[in-house]
Amino acid sequence: MTDPGPFRNADFWIAVGVALIVKIKTSASLGPVKVITSMIVAAGAAWVASDYAAETFGVPLPIAAAVVTLTAEGAMRWLLIAVNDPKQAIDLWRYWRR
Repeated sequence: MTDPGPFRNADFWIAVGVALIVKIKTSASLGPVKVITSMIVAAGAAWVASDYAAETFGVPLPIAAAVVTLTAEGAMRWLLIAVNDPKQAIDLWRYWRR
């Protein structure tokens, strides 16, 4: 399942790009710097963890890359919101614990 090329294949980057576009279009907007930061973190997480996710879940690499991208972008977005407004993060945590 690993890609021998150092820059991955086109399917990998298409999956990462589509996942980022979908996530950013369907989420509350942050400033442009924070959006770019979350995109970089998500793409980096996909680069690092998609091989492991593909092997663990038994799915093709592009699907694993999309899942890792969405998860990492969501976590980064939540972290940025928590840093800006800790009360909102605490309220969200309380809501999830119900």
